[in-house]
Amino acid sequence: MTSFKRKQGADIKQFHDLKHSDDAHEQEKFNLKEKIGLLGSVSVVSGTMVGSGIFASPVGVLAGTNGSVGMSLVIWAGCGIIAGMASLCYCELGSCIKESGGEYSYLRKGYGPIAAFVFAWCSCLVARTSGNAATAVTFGSYVVEPFYPGDCKPPDTIVKCAAALMVILLTAINYASVKASTKVQGALAVAKFIAMAIIIVGGMVRLAMGDKIGIQNLSHAFRQEDLAGLGFSQIGLAFYQGLWSYDGWNNLNYITEEVKDSKRTLPRAIMIAVPVVMVFYLLVNISYFAVLTPTEMLNSSAVGVTWGYRVLGPAGWIISVSVCLSTMGSMNGSCLTGGRLPYVAARRGHLPKILAMAHVVFYTPGPALVFTAALTLAFLIPNDFDSLINAFSFTAWLFYGFVFASVIVLRIRRPELERPYRVPIVIPGIMVIVAGYLVIAPLVEDPDIIFLYAAVFILVGPFVYFIFVYKKVRIPGLDAVTLFLQKVLDVAPTHWRDFI
Repeated sequence: MTSFKRKQGADIKQFHDLKHSDDAHEQEKFNLKEKIGLLGSVSVVSGTMVGSGIFASPVGVLAGTNGSVGMSLVIWAGCGIIAGMASLCYCELGSCIKESGGEYSYLRKGYGPIAAFVFAWCSCLVARTSGNAATAVTFGSYVVEPFYPGDCKPPDTIVKCAAALMVILLTAINYASVKASTKVQGALAVAKFIAMAIIIVGGMVRLAMGDKIGIQNLSHAFRQEDLAGLGFSQIGLAFYQGLWSYDGWNNLNYITEEVKDSKRTLPRAIMIAVPVVMVFYLLVNISYFAVLTPTEMLNSSAVGVTWGYRVLGPAGWIISVSVCLSTMGSMNGSCLTGGRLPYVAARRGHLPKILAMAHVVFYTPGPALVFTAALTLAFLIPNDFDSLINAFSFTAWLFYGFVFASVIVLRIRRPELERPYRVPIVIPGIMVIVAGYLVIAPLVEDPDIIFLYAAVFILVGPFVYFIFVYKKVRIPGLDAVTLFLQKVLDVAPTHWRDFI
């Protein structure tokens, strides 16, 4: 490792894409290490998927189905099936393309560098970081809530300070060690599933005892008065709420290069984690309906917490703590995987080259992690960024649609690729249709000018690519900044390989 530090000091002004070489004389290669096994991979997927959504999103799904118990359960099952089919598409892509970066790498392979750049432009600068900020604020709200009992609302400044501390703590953990991050992720994932198991068992016991609310809800699950008036677009919005709780099924694909035997491990981990989460989500929702009326759920800001105090009494704080742990676990998974997108994009010259460097001791993409954390902290400043997140949530499914289609595109363009796992070709076709529906539905149901802003931001991407990537226009002083940050962060360029 000392040799890398000497090289960093001697040649720091010369940045090169140090591509992986197969020469026998090349003894030492500085790159990210394969440290994540099957268990760690499962915890990354399941731990990122299970956030605060399952404790709050049932309200959104129920509202989107006019309070219909049966239809809301159908939506939750449908969201699980959609997440499952989507993850199967990513299994094929991740098993044949051993490159981190998730959608960025698959869009580049399928459609070229401009499509990949536009995705990185949207995701790195706004979509993922604003979503992280929203998750952090949720954590901050639940952490400080016990200190403001009754109707006393916690000050926004206190909530955001708690959120910022979590972001900084998790960034530090991920900066220092991938192994430590995956251990934290595994521990938090266990805590989440224990909390969901408590809810499931509690609900089943109440049903077995003949709880009138539960029997009424489940025996009249599909009341005609609830189903009347349900429209195409409204159901689409309900799916959005449910799918938000399943978000994270694709996160392992962002760290493919750091997964041991990724061609086998990645499909196995996804196929284990997604169905398990789906089953737990369905049973948790049934348990909610075993205890709470639809009206009580719709009037609750956090259904899980309301359920906890109704069933567990004074011990209901257990569910509140579980929400905090779930949110932290989801944030840790996003931090672990999200830093790899700017790292991979920078390797190809699509972002500043400092982001393509790794710490010479920790083997982590330190600058990319700091960059993502800084933008997340910046998004904590506004008082209301929910509309911004909503606007870019539909763009996520726009990009997903193109990724699903890339499975078919690569089957045609690159039939020689080794595919340890091959998804049935009908599944990516179905997912393209689903993604199109989820993009169009909110625009029809609730057209808003914020969607226009999001579209403009996307359309600006190719022009930014033309100026800074194709024409290679350089920002004055950027090299000096890169040199300074290399010294401060103790990072260096990594060897890497163009996998296709």
